[in-house]
Amino acid sequence: MSKDSSWMVQVSRVDSTFLTLGHCFPPELPKKETRSKVMARMFRESSKHRRMRQFFGLIAPVSLLWLFVAGPVGAQWNPMNPVLSVQQEDDGVQLTLQNGALKLQVCSDFIIRVHYSPTAVFPSRQEFLVIKDSWPATKWETQTSVDAITLSTSRLKVVVARKDSSVTFQDSAGKTLFVQNEVSMTPAVVNGEQTYHAELYSKLWGSYESFYGLGQHQSGVWNYRGEAVDIAQDNTNISIPFVLSSNGYGIFWNNTSRSRFNNRFLNALYLSSEVADVLDYYFLYGPEFDKIIGGYRELTGAPPMFGKWAYGFWQCKNKYNTQEELLGVAHKYRQLHIPADNIVQDWFWWYTMGEPVFDKSRYPDPPGMLEDLHKNNFHLMISFWPYFRPGTKTYEEMDKRGFFIDKTKVVSFHPAQMGVYDAFNPEARKYYWNLMDQALFKIGVDAWWLDTTEPETEDRETNILVTNKTFLGNGARYANMFPLMTTSAVYQGQRSTSDKKRVFLLSRSAFAGAQRNAAAVWSGDVNYFRPALLDHGHWRICFRQPGRSAIPRAVYPLVSIRSVQSTTASAWNAFDEPE
Repeated sequence: MSKDSSWMVQVSRVDSTFLTLGHCFPPELPKKETRSKVMARMFRESSKHRRMRQFFGLIAPVSLLWLFVAGPVGAQWNPMNPVLSVQQEDDGVQLTLQNGALKLQVCSDFIIRVHYSPTAVFPSRQEFLVIKDSWPATKWETQTSVDAITLSTSRLKVVVARKDSSVTFQDSAGKTLFVQNEVSMTPAVVNGEQTYHAELYSKLWGSYESFYGLGQHQSGVWNYRGEAVDIAQDNTNISIPFVLSSNGYGIFWNNTSRSRFNNRFLNALYLSSEVADVLDYYFLYGPEFDKIIGGYRELTGAPPMFGKWAYGFWQCKNKYNTQEELLGVAHKYRQLHIPADNIVQDWFWWYTMGEPVFDKSRYPDPPGMLEDLHKNNFHLMISFWPYFRPGTKTYEEMDKRGFFIDKTKVVSFHPAQMGVYDAFNPEARKYYWNLMDQALFKIGVDAWWLDTTEPETEDRETNILVTNKTFLGNGARYANMFPLMTTSAVYQGQRSTSDKKRVFLLSRSAFAGAQRNAAAVWSGDVNYFRPALLDHGHWRICFRQPGRSAIPRAVYPLVSIRSVQSTTASAWNAFDEPE
């Protein structure tokens, strides 16, 4: 086994504890190779970095001169924000700064919450991502000196410099893990709301750390050192504001608006959000990644156990057009004695979009179809969308009750203006589940394929929430949260209806906390070119369900075969039969 393949095996073991969101985590290094040597080797082997070395060799003298000249000037651009006073509280300390206030909350001996407000007030707002609001008593202490305030637990030290309120996280031995050098809250008007842009800056000079996580993105990157990532929902880009460092810590960025991880300049890390009242994040120390991920689950919720069938082989295509076709495939599997546990009914089983009733001309007996599948030990997962078409009874009822965020063009094959349901409205979520319950769950449907949960709209580049209002208010404030609220609607709805069947959701998008809703994700509508297949290697390590329904076997037979081979190594095994 090569070194690279051994890394993959080790990572799979780590990732199995967190399969529902599929974050990517770093490998354990081969015993004879230090992390610095690995990074050096990667640097040498990359043609991109060879060009960078040549470039830096030319500009290094100029760069050094600029540093000497511009250093003192740069300090004037970002004035220091010194600590004026310190107040000890039951669960941490609050520091009054020259501009604003900083709060350090001790959640446990390895989790510290950091709050910064541009004013002396920390406004309260409903929390959606973090569900743990009370923590057992943790032993901690503070020490003050002329230069710093130090908060210590048995495993962490947090040092706040009095001169500039920078925050340094250290392990119990004093090793520096992460430094919050500066924070800023810039007043802004976003979608009509007076708010702030939030930004954290950390200097990484001399750091060899790597960064992992952030969900799933299409750059083909595993280690995000030197990269920038938009934390914004989009088809094939699943955004999770949670990053892990090879230094042995994680940061959960507690913000639901469009955000950004920016390390394009290797020696500077920026974390920012478009809409914020305060800057809010959790620092989680491991150093083991299992420990960090366990802390993340403690914050945002643990994934419930799936039914055993969910780990079996799946059969899917785009799409079965009739009841006869779907049952014929299921029967053929049994005739050939091929084990399979789940068959998937993709879209257009309905009369029209948004009216969740089987088209009886093509599916004459849905209850009988489910009975047949269950007798043959198949489970049925069915596609369900968050869009509703004008002219249907469902649309008219939802429109009358104010259950839509906006009415817009969804995608080209749906020319009518669609209503996108307001997943932030608790009554709309109940109505959404009731549609699924009455039409599908009551006749035996086993699992839910929640499509376009970003939500996706074709006539705009940005998320539809950014320029609209929701039940909660400014949609831009909650732009990343639609998949969390939609998976909550279905999970909570099914659990309130029956406890006889475990919930399983396959969502095209996800956000922090979706794992507590029994939500797995798939890669979205990826293309069928070879680079996408290579990216599947990253997703497979993350235990992600690769979507390959767009791979035409007649045109790209080798890519199709390799894609199926790749899937057999996944936690979920499925074959998407192309048209």
